[in-house]
Amino acid sequence: MPKKYFTVESAQNQIPKIRKSLLKLRNLKKAIDAILSVRIDPAEIGYEEFLETNTKLNKEYHKLSYEFYKELENLEKTGCLLKDLEQGLVDFYCKFEGKDIFLCWNLGEDKIKAWHEIDAGFIGRNPIVELQ
Repeated sequence: MPKKYFTVESAQNQIPKIRKSLLKLRNLKKAIDAILSVRIDPAEIGYEEFLETNTKLNKEYHKLSYEFYKELENLEKTGCLLKDLEQGLVDFYCKFEGKDIFLCWNLGEDKIKAWHEIDAGFIGRNPIVELQ
């Protein structure tokens, strides 16, 4: 997918949609992780019940995985880059003084407050006022 460039304003306009998507992705990941943590001992419940339960868990796992990746695909279509789902860290390509930078937003922030060089990462965040 080609890079999509944002202004601070156009990226900010995407935040409500992205916030909703990140929360959905987190919930789906928690549900998937819960299923993956289930351990069933066929000796304890019987082989037939084990097979039935295992089939149901696999079916639910694949359903949730599909929903997760479908939502991730929808998020990617906005043009943002998901850097860390647990932190809710998202970057947006932006042009500043002829070079690519990232506008940086973190779930929990009310608006985009920072930017960083492409190779700097979260540690290299700078206040957005430096762009103006």
